[in-house]
Amino acid sequence: MLSGGGARGLAHIGVLEVLQQRGFEAEVLAGTSMGAIVGALWASGKRAEEILEIARKAPWLSLFDFSMSLRLINPGKLERYLAQFLPERFEELPRKLVAVTTELPRGQAIYLYQGHLPSAVVASAAIPGVIGPVVREERMLVDGGVLDNLPIVAARFLGAEKVLAVDVTPDAALPPDDRSLRNTLGQVRHTARIMQQRLTQLTLAMHPPDLYIKPRLDHVGIEHFERLEEIVEAGRKAALEVLGEGAVSL
Repeated sequence: MLSGGGARGLAHIGVLEVLQQRGFEAEVLAGTSMGAIVGALWASGKRAEEILEIARKAPWLSLFDFSMSLRLINPGKLERYLAQFLPERFEELPRKLVAVTTELPRGQAIYLYQGHLPSAVVASAAIPGVIGPVVREERMLVDGGVLDNLPIVAARFLGAEKVLAVDVTPDAALPPDDRSLRNTLGQVRHTARIMQQRLTQLTLAMHPPDLYIKPRLDHVGIEHFERLEEIVEAGRKAALEVLGEGAVSL
């Protein structure tokens, strides 16, 4: 399963590349936010190198605006972009996929695994304050990372007996003199990182995966799409360190 993490989630491509080379076949994919985007592309049958090429050409800065302005990006923009590369419905995927979202205002994790695919993926990646909510079946849905950034439980919900987890959750630790904490926006964003990291730690403690890969992404933020190649390489390196040589088995 693939966690959320904004641009950091592009590391999933490097991990998938190594898994592909090792002959690994996943029956079930679970993704949150960027993990849902990359996971949906892989579940559709695309190879890692194809996903990387899509990422290289994607207009990330227009699809995700992290300036936290008062104007939210219309989720339809990202949906139309992803629809170019994805089938219309979950049922058309050759692999099972679940996209994790958060329902507002109740604050409940919602697992999407049937019906219209592009809108479900966008709902999973609808970062509050960046992309507007997705309304689906009369429910207002936002980024799954609000409640479940590491969707181990979601993977098991769809029947996964063994789980390989790739975690790109941003690290909450900052140096004491970090300048981003000098303004209100920086404080709000850092508070969100702390909460997300604590929830992820709780998930790992209560539902440990069978294999755990955490790419080293020091000083890489959720908005650093321009560092794509570096991020993907971090994913490759982390996967090789954990998996070693030879075929992958769980």
